[in-house]
Amino acid sequence: MTTRLTNSLSRRAALALATGGAALSLAGVVPAAGKPLDQVLQAKRLRVGINPTLPPFGLFNEKNEIDGFDADIAREIARLFKVEPEIVQVGSPDRIPFLQSDRIDIVLGAITRTVERALVIDYTIPLHTQSMVVLAKEGSAVPINKPSDLNNKEVRLVQVRGTVGLPWIQANASQAQVTLLDNYPDTFRALAQGRADAMVDVFESIVIPMRAVQGVKLRVLDDVLASTWVGIGVQKGNHSLRDALNVALFEMHRSGFVNKAWEARFGSPMRTQVPVNPMF
Repeated sequence: MTTRLTNSLSRRAALALATGGAALSLAGVVPAAGKPLDQVLQAKRLRVGINPTLPPFGLFNEKNEIDGFDADIAREIARLFKVEPEIVQVGSPDRIPFLQSDRIDIVLGAITRTVERALVIDYTIPLHTQSMVVLAKEGSAVPINKPSDLNNKEVRLVQVRGTVGLPWIQANASQAQVTLLDNYPDTFRALAQGRADAMVDVFESIVIPMRAVQGVKLRVLDDVLASTWVGIGVQKGNHSLRDALNVALFEMHRSGFVNKAWEARFGSPMRTQVPVNPMF
């Protein structure tokens, strides 16, 4: 397997593409037709964009190679296609521009299915889900056993700015005190230091960092507040590649490969299971 580290495109380019902007030339991105399935098979190479800063979706292993759940999926798809996977490093801002400029054939990295993104890329059927949950500290002054317990003026929530939990808090826990911080390490530090009681976030974003917190017991409530669907992204209009990926993903779900890879990387089952549905 080949790993290639590639410089990111500009944030301006990413914004233009992510929002479906038409001024691609102003953003410095030259659209290029994506390789259809026959060209991928002929080249015997599938270029896969993976973000190595989202463990356990993507990470650098001890050999400084990009690894993780997304790499497991990429290798299995390549095996089914009888091609070699070429993993290309991408970040959240540049992953869509990399698709648009034909630097990669597909992109992973928890790319949640949204209407805005669907205007500029095509999605496969769901690969996995993401589930919004409550992470609570045991022994807090106000017992937190269910999501409705958060709607209390004595509850102190800590959140990363701009994350998906904030709209839910505004709608369902408006009485709680909310502290906004800039990153996840700071939020977990606030919990460990007793400056906060709980947070609302995506389970897949917090399951690994929470294990590293020392001196305090944290637990995820059973309730799933909301779920989102995550597919593999392909260039808009590349139907031949998308359709083959859909069949491969169906077989990977039916065989149990996806769930086994998930549990091996996350240490627990997917909170919201993807139904195996042959109709796509």
